[in-house]
Formats: sequence, structure tokens, C-alpha cells
Amino acid sequence: MAKTTKAQRQALDAMEDAAIAAKQAKKAAKELPGKTAKKLRELSEDARDAADVSRKALRKSPGKVAKRATRAADKLVKATAQAVAKAEKKARLRAEAERAAVEAERVTAEAEERAAQAKAAKKEAAKAAKAAERADREAAAAQLALENELAGPAQTDAAESSPASGATAPPATESAPPVDATATKAPARKTPVRPASGRKTATASSTAPTAPASPRAKSSRAASPAGEGGASELSSLTVATLRDRARAAGKTGYSRLSKAQLVALLS
Repeated sequence: MAKTTKAQRQALDAMEDAAIAAKQAKKAAKELPGKTAKKLRELSEDARDAADVSRKALRKSPGKVAKRATRAADKLVKATAQAVAKAEKKARLRAEAERAAVEAERVTAEAEERAAQAKAAKKEAAKAAKAAERADREAAAAQLALENELAGPAQTDAAESSPASGATAPPATESAPPVDATATKAPARKTPVRPASGRKTATASSTAPTAPASPRAKSSRAASPAGEGGASELSSLTVATLRDRARAAGKTGYSRLSKAQLVALLS
């Protein structure tokens, strides 16, 4: 077996590196998109050609063979690294885009859910506002009804204490009307006057005045049962008049007394 020189050994190493690079590039091309994979396959063919050199050419010009194999291997390794990095970046960007799409979809769903919740809350707020207005109206009506109910007994007492419409209340105290002296005089009566001679003469009108009523009779008439102390007179009065008299007399607690109790109170 012939002895190999240093240059030949270097050429053989370069050829081996080119063959390994071609093998790795061919494997990487399977995971890459079509255009990039096609370019790598072309470069790997060149590297394979550079690694497949005859022994004669290797013995004749080992330096040239080594240089060609090294250049093909370096070019193929660099292209493979760039293609893989580009593919990885593209895959990373695609993954990030997919994650962004998923996140956008999630955010959109949350936004739609929040919008639905806001719409429902707005609807509930409007319903609550209507219920509050209705409650306010009911409270106002209840307050008015309560005021009317509380004012009812007071109005009834006032109606009972005031005289009935169209009726005139008798005076608080009744006294006998003054006696007119002229009204008590008897009408003039014509009496014939017979003179002693027996002849008829003109009749002379004579008035027979009656005695005027005495002060004692007036006082007794004024002290008749028409006063406040007379139970018979009080019984003939209305409840409203009796209450007026009780109020005028300074009595208290008379508004809810019956007629008999009022008579007893004023007697």
C-alpha cells in the first residue's frame, strides 16, 4: 500500500467533512420549506461531488481536492445553518402568531362577555330605577292616605263641633224680651155718656191703661229655664251647640262626650 502524504491526508479529511455536511444538509432539507430545501439539496450535491474524488486525482493534486472539498463543506454548513435559523424563526413567529391569535380570541370573548354583563347590569339598573320610582309613588300614596286617615277624626270633631249647614244655632243665653208698655195697653173702648138730662151726647173715648210689667216679673222671666243651668233647655239643644257652650265655658274633654254627658257637664 502506497504511503500517503500530508497533503493527501488533509484532502481526505476535507472530503470526509464535505460528505458529512452533505448528509446533514439532506436531512435538514426534509424539515424545511420547498424553496430552501431545494437550495440545500443543490449545495449538498456539490459537497458530495467534492467528496467523491478518484485516487488518481487525489494523488495528482491533493491540495486542489482539499480546497474544493473544504469550500463546498463550508458553503453547505453555512447555508444549512441559515436555512435552519430562518425556518426556526419562521416557526417561532408562526407560533407567536398562533398564540397571539388565541390570546386575541380569548380577549375578544372576554370583551363580549363583559359587554353582555354591562348590558345586563344596565338593564337591571333601569329595572331597579323603575322599581324605586314605583316604590316612591306607593310611599307617597301611603303617606297621603295616612295623613287623610289621621286628619279624618279631627275633621269629624270639627264638623260635629260646628253648627249644621243651613241651621241657626240658638243664642248662648236666652232672656225674655222686654215688655213694651204701649203693647200692653188695652184698645180704647167707646162708652156712651149719659147726662143727667137723659139726652144722648157724643161718646167719649176712654182709655183704660194697664199696669206695666213689674221688674220682679222681668227678672223671673229672665231666670226662666232658658239659662245654661236649665236641664230641659240643654236637652233641647244640639250636640254641636252643647260643645260650643262647653268650649265657651272653658270645659275640657267635651269633644268625645255624648249629649247626655254634655248636658250633665253643663248643668
